[in-house]
Amino acid sequence: MLCMSMMCFAQNEKVAILMVHFGTTEPEGRALSLETVNNDVKAAFPDMEVRQAYASAIIRNIWGKRGERFLSPQEALMQLRADGYERVYVQSTTLMEGYEMTYLREAIAALQPFFKELKAGNPLLYSVEDCQKVLDILSRDAAEKNQAVVLVGHGTTHPSTAIYAMLQTMLQEREQNNWYVSTIEGYPTQEMTLKSLKQKKVKKVQLRPLLLTAGDHARNDIAKEWKELFEQQGFEVDVKLQGLGEIKAIRDIYIQHIKDILK
Repeated sequence: MLCMSMMCFAQNEKVAILMVHFGTTEPEGRALSLETVNNDVKAAFPDMEVRQAYASAIIRNIWGKRGERFLSPQEALMQLRADGYERVYVQSTTLMEGYEMTYLREAIAALQPFFKELKAGNPLLYSVEDCQKVLDILSRDAAEKNQAVVLVGHGTTHPSTAIYAMLQTMLQEREQNNWYVSTIEGYPTQEMTLKSLKQKKVKKVQLRPLLLTAGDHARNDIAKEWKELFEQQGFEVDVKLQGLGEIKAIRDIYIQHIKDILK
């Protein structure tokens, strides 16, 4: 039924998917994660126009100074409408229902009158099932024997910060006791994680970004500051510098969220 409805749209109306990324200043992270997500979506929905927007004004300005222009979500939507697209499906690559999703949903609500249909898909870690899927995917890359894995997220003051604690609880319930979730600017804190690692007499630690791209936070906060601090605390540390967007199974969750809003 989904395929039939998509074919109907393609024959009678101009339909588009707008991918909304927070953005990154790192060219490599952009290529490996953001552009790869875009390309997968184009392959999954070949009859639809697929465009992108960057939510961060700071990142858009940085790329502008480098000679590349990225539209804001509002600008991209209005450009789509000017180009004759009346049905647009917006998929953000944010991880959770935090501030960025709030702003995006508000923008979509404001522009709703200009479209026959304008809908947003859910972020990566939206449901309990989504969280379990992500942990299943990340767990496929097993840690070395006697090595702890610390998934490091950005963190937020938004109530959605509870997702990080829920992920930690899920790991415990799954008896993955050598896996931890920590954050750069939120809860669980770095101090909490270090305390737990010491209590369990862990010697070897692998830090992994719980971020869409291995960009500035991954390269500077995690691979440098966190690594150095953990080493100063006596741990043997290595860093797996890979954004979530580099993992196909993670990208497939975003594609499923798009399919969900097309139903």
